[in-house]
Amino acid sequence: MRLHPPPRRAARAYTVIEVMVALTLLAIGASGVIAMQKYTSIANRNAKNLALADQLARTWVERLRTDALQWNHPSPVDPAGNDLATDTRWLRQAAGAGTGLTAWLRPADDASFGSPAFDALGTDVRDADAGAAVFCTNVRFAWLWGPPPGVNPPYLLRAEVRVFWLREGGGGLMGTQRSICDGDFTGWDDLGSQVERFHFVYVTSAIGQNTAH
Repeated sequence: MRLHPPPRRAARAYTVIEVMVALTLLAIGASGVIAMQKYTSIANRNAKNLALADQLARTWVERLRTDALQWNHPSPVDPAGNDLATDTRWLRQAAGAGTGLTAWLRPADDASFGSPAFDALGTDVRDADAGAAVFCTNVRFAWLWGPPPGVNPPYLLRAEVRVFWLREGGGGLMGTQRSICDGDFTGWDDLGSQVERFHFVYVTSAIGQNTAH
C-alpha cells in the first residue's frame, strides 16, 4: 500500500496593503511620541527659566537693599546724612520722581555690584558681552513715605523688579542688531504689553532709608 504525504497548506503572506497600514499606524504613533517629547522639553525649559528668573529678580531686590545702605538720613553719627540722588548707585533714579511711579528703566551695569543682564545659567553678563544675555532686568520706583522734603525722614521707596526673557518662537530680540538687554534701548515702558514675545517675572519690595550708626 502506497502512502501519500498530506497536501501542503498554501503559505499565507502579508499583502502590500496590510504592510502599508501597519507602517502608517506606526508612523502615527511615533509622531505622537515625538510631539509629546517636544512639548515636555519646552515645558521643562520654561519651568527652569521661570524659577531662575524669580531668583534673579530677588537677587536684584537684595542689590537695591544693599544700595540703600548708602542712603542714610541725618543722625548724631552722621549729621549730614547721605543723599539719595548722589550717594546711591541705582536708587538715585527715584530722586525727583514725584509721588508717582517712575518709568521702567534698565539699571546700569556695575562691574563691582552687578549687571542687569544674565546668561542662561543666571551668571551676570557685562555690557561688553551683551550678546550672551538671555535674561534682562528692569526696575522702577515709587515713594511710599516721601518724597523729601514733603515729610520727615526716614523715607521709604517701593521698588519693582521685572525680569524677562524671550518666549519660544518670540519673533526676534529688542530690535535690529540689539541684544535682549541692550543698554541703548529706550522702549522699556512699552515692553510689558508684549506678552506674545516675552515671559515676565515681577517682584516688589519696600526699600527704606537707613540711619547712620
